[in-house]
Amino acid sequence: MRKKWYKLDNVGKFYSSIADKKAQGVFRFSASLLDDIDETILQQAFDETINIFPNFNVNLKKGIFWYYLDETNKKYRVSKENMPICFNLYKSSNSFLYRVSYYKNRINFESCHIITDGRGSIEFFKYLISSYIKIRYNLNISVLSNSYIEKEEDSFLKYYKKIKTKNKIKNINNIYTYKARKLKNKTSFLEMHLPLDKVLNKTHEYNTTLSALIIAILIYSIKDTMSEEELNKYIKIDVPVDLRQYFKSASSKNYFGLTSVIYKFSSRNDTLEDIIKQVSEQLKNNLTKDKLIIRVNQMVAFEKNIFCRFSPIFIKNIVLKVINNFTSMMNSSCVSNLGIISFDKEIEKYINNINVLTSTTCFQFTLCSFKNDLSIGISSKYKYNDVIKNFCNYFSNLDMDVLINVSEVE
Repeated sequence: MRKKWYKLDNVGKFYSSIADKKAQGVFRFSASLLDDIDETILQQAFDETINIFPNFNVNLKKGIFWYYLDETNKKYRVSKENMPICFNLYKSSNSFLYRVSYYKNRINFESCHIITDGRGSIEFFKYLISSYIKIRYNLNISVLSNSYIEKEEDSFLKYYKKIKTKNKIKNINNIYTYKARKLKNKTSFLEMHLPLDKVLNKTHEYNTTLSALIIAILIYSIKDTMSEEELNKYIKIDVPVDLRQYFKSASSKNYFGLTSVIYKFSSRNDTLEDIIKQVSEQLKNNLTKDKLIIRVNQMVAFEKNIFCRFSPIFIKNIVLKVINNFTSMMNSSCVSNLGIISFDKEIEKYINNINVLTSTTCFQFTLCSFKNDLSIGISSKYKYNDVIKNFCNYFSNLDMDVLINVSEVE
């Protein structure tokens, strides 16, 4: 049978061109279950899942002008966890772009931005966990996936319109970046669990949203780490947005945009409430179809540029790496809210908690909620990070039950 190949979407092309870097854009979804994991059953559940999501079972290949994804006939074997968290997935053209592992009662699924985004990874992860629990506990239920996740549509191209936009690039010297000693070839990962109902009570108290509250607390936590001179700089928090919420999409590929929240302290006396008001207003104004499509069109326009289209792949790799290095200096941090991760009620009985982490070049936050548990995954490249310490202390001082797990990996 002739193997199938897939074109990369706009985001996939970007990540494939920087794939030899140490940060490849890797998500890690974990589910802690009631009992220790049975490897044989996990393999059976994975085999069932990959048949539903064949577009994950690919290798990254190099063409003349762009990379592409080539279907592989190799059989993937799940294993006991033996690699660092969010470790690079792409090593060669024969590499799988996902990883399934387990340790004690926890199942881990890691995937690369080259093939999909957070929402696409969630659907694979949910099917895998549901299939495992169904087999493990002999449940008489059906396991379903969202219909869009089985489609191969490139929604970036579907909604692209050639329009003139002014791309204002702020002076990177005016954007605050955390100054601290970085871990050498290491990343620290912090898994934080909070009672969702109590955090939502805080959002109601401030008349805001969960994302706005977390971003505002992060900005407030940064304040004490800034010198008097740095107080004149802008704190810029990038916020990935699932575009499927705004544009009808049947894509299993990447389909997310990026907006930002920018805040400048008027003085050290700025309160959390002051910050929340500005953050809430910016998110409300920025999270519209009209605003989001501008950024998306800019991304696709670069891909369609005639120089970019017909430049050899080694030239594109150099250009995109320069762009990546530049943009990494254009933000203070990143907060991604993946929202509620839910399962069939019969499945949920066997799950203790869910957590999401991601690779990083600085430090960033990934949120998700499962039942009454808000999980915040924090990734950091810094040896000591007072921002994260301040962030965690804020919740500890609210008389909340806070559970924190910390890992440091090479």
